[in-house]
Amino acid sequence: MIIIPLIPMAAPRPRFSKFGTYNDKKYTVYKQALLVSARSQDKSYFNGATKLEVTFYMPIPASLSKVKQKALNGEFHIKRPDTDNLLKSVKDSLNGIFYKDDSQICDVVAKKIYSTHPRTEIILKEIK
Repeated sequence: MIIIPLIPMAAPRPRFSKFGTYNDKKYTVYKQALLVSARSQDKSYFNGATKLEVTFYMPIPASLSKVKQKALNGEFHIKRPDTDNLLKSVKDSLNGIFYKDDSQICDVVAKKIYSTHPRTEIILKEIK
């Protein structure tokens, strides 16, 4: 299991200018930090079909009362960002490092949960 101790961030749409396309600087920094953290914990490389299990632990809004914050801890997160956009940031960051291409990912399990300790937990398994 790889634990990324960062607040999960969704992959934004690329930006366009007269000089070409580019990604938001915050997203680029997030992807790099995610990769460095993942690489320091696991050195696996998958050649075949791969299963990806990801749990996104999302921050609880500080504007809520302490009672509501405590009640939300561990509950499903049903607000933005979308799970698929969060998943895209993880798949893009690990692409070429843990697997040749994210097309190898054949089975995906992803969920978003409120937590007092925001993070991302990733499990990669080769499918036989």
